[in-house]
Amino acid sequence: MEAGVVGEVRGGVQSVERAFDILEFLSRSNEELGVSEIGAATGLAAGTVHRLLGTLAVRGYVHKNARTRRYGVGLRSLTMAITARERIGPLAVPFLEELMRVSQETANLAILEGNSTMYIEQVSPPSRMLRIFTEPGNRVPAHSSGTGKVLLAYQPPRLVEFIVGRAGLTRYTSSTITDLAQLRSELRRVRHQGYAMDFGEQEDGVRCLAAPVFGPDGEIFAAMSISGPAGRLESRRVEELVPHLKRISGGLTEALESF
Repeated sequence: MEAGVVGEVRGGVQSVERAFDILEFLSRSNEELGVSEIGAATGLAAGTVHRLLGTLAVRGYVHKNARTRRYGVGLRSLTMAITARERIGPLAVPFLEELMRVSQETANLAILEGNSTMYIEQVSPPSRMLRIFTEPGNRVPAHSSGTGKVLLAYQPPRLVEFIVGRAGLTRYTSSTITDLAQLRSELRRVRHQGYAMDFGEQEDGVRCLAAPVFGPDGEIFAAMSISGPAGRLESRRVEELVPHLKRISGGLTEALESF
């Protein structure tokens, strides 16, 4: 009897994990997706995906398009995401302010949304002028930014391939990575060293140094970054800033554990 209960509990937990896998995958897509696409990206059987989608749709966490029979994020999930962002912004500001003071450059917080990176919070130094393309609410391609590379580096390979397949590897400057094999190698390096660098890959003359912020579940949640002119973020300065960035992003990770 006890063994049966344990089996049911394990099965239930597994179902919850798979449902979250589907929700997280859908939240990163800008388009509605079919059962086969979701199954291929998450590694789940089509029957399992169909069953879990049915339950999530009934609860309002996913939406099924009756005409196309494809699925997208539901209103309940969107409401929860908006609420979380509204709460996380104020929580992150003190850490971004500290990063700005240490670096004297613009400090950012970004998340992976759909096939791109979206900036949700920012603190800029009052005494410096710089044309910033990373204002809160702005989106940039993940493959060409420091924050995006951090966010991709801690994702399952299938999801990375899906995002790249949808978004492409567009060249924005002469430094942009446009080869998938090179991007894979770069993401492995990012994960190994715990930070990413954008050497003017999104905008000429602008560099970005980024590190991961993890959620209470240990999964990648956001990326914290410093962005500024290449002339100020030269190699020696970057080496000086990396320990500070890791320490401060780690502090936000700890703060999220009690969020």
